Amino acid sequence: MREIRIEDYKKPQISNDLLEELFKRNWFKSFVPKEFGGLELELKTASHHITEAATHFGGLGWVLNLGGGANWFSGFFEPEIAKKIFYPSETVIAGSGAVSGTFRTKDTKVILNGKWSKCSGAAHANYFSLNAKNEDTGEVMSFVVPGDSVKFAEEKWEILGLKSSSSLTIHLTDVEIPKDFGFQMNTIKNNSDYKVLHIPFEEFARVCMSSCFIGIALSFLNSLKSDQIFDKNFDTATDLLQKKIARAILLRDHFAEKIEEHSNEGKLTNNIKTDLKNKLSKAHLLIFDEIQVLFKNGGVTLIEENKLSHWAYRDVLTAFQHYFIKPG
Repeated sequence: MREIRIEDYKKPQISNDLLEELFKRNWFKSFVPKEFGGLELELKTASHHITEAATHFGGLGWVLNLGGGANWFSGFFEPEIAKKIFYPSETVIAGSGAVSGTFRTKDTKVILNGKWSKCSGAAHANYFSLNAKNEDTGEVMSFVVPGDSVKFAEEKWEILGLKSSSSLTIHLTDVEIPKDFGFQMNTIKNNSDYKVLHIPFEEFARVCMSSCFIGIALSFLNSLKSDQIFDKNFDTATDLLQKKIARAILLRDHFAEKIEEHSNEGKLTNNIKTDLKNKLSKAHLLIFDEIQVLFKNGGVTLIEENKLSHWAYRDVLTAFQHYFIKPG
C-alpha cells in the first residue's frame, strides 16, 4: 500500500485507492463463507490482517475491523438471502449497535423508522446494520438495510482522531425491507461448520477490536521512527512499548484460537469470557500508559500538526475510548 500522508488523517473518509487495496485482498470478507465469495478465515488469521491494516493507517484498520466484522453476520441469514447481500465483490456493512429505532411488520415486509449514529465506514458501505424495537411487542431485532434506503444526517461526528472513518449518522423514515433481511445474532442459518460463526458476538468483537488497537499502537510507534522523535535512541526509548505490544499480540492470538475452538465445541465458559475481557483490557491499558510516557518524553514535535506522529497519537486516544478496548 502507498505511503500515508497527513491529508489522509484529515479527510472525512478513506481514500478510494486504500479501500481498493482491501477489496483486492478481499479482507472485508474475511469472515464470509466461501460459498458467498468470502475467505472464511480463522479468527487468528483475520485478526492479523486487521492489525496489518491498522498498522499502515489507523483509519483503514478501523473501517476494516468494523466493516469486515459486520460482514460476519452473513452466517445468520438463509442461504439465498446471504448470497444476495454478501456475494457482490464490494459488499461492506456499516452500522450501529444502539437500539435507537422501531419497526413494524406488514405482510412480508418490515417498516423501519429511527436514527442511528456513529456508523463507521458509512461513506463506502452499501448496507447498514441496525437494531430496532418492535412497536407492538417491544421485541428487539437486528436488520440490514440497503445503503440507497438511508439518509445521512447533515451533522458530522466531530472527533479528535480516526476522522477518516466516516462515522456518520443515518435516518430511516418508513423504509421497507424484506422480513428476511432481519436476523438474530449467533443464530446460524448456513455454513454451520465454519467455526468462527459459533463465537458469541461480544468475544468475537473484543478480539477484532483488540487487533485494531494493537495496529493503531504500532502505527504510532512507526510514526515516531519516521519523524525521528527519539533519533538514535529510538530502540531504547520505545523498548517497553514494543514489548507490551508484542505481549498483547500473543494474548490476542491465544484467545482467538481458544474462543474459536471452545465455542465450536460448546465449551466456552463464563470464566474464559471474563479472562479474555480482563487480560486484553489490561494489555491495552499497559500499551496506552506507555504511549503516554513516550508522548511526555517526545517533546514539542508531538503536538505539531505537520507531523504524522501527532495524528497517529490522536488515533490512539480516540480508539482507546471504545468500550471493547479500555478496562470497564
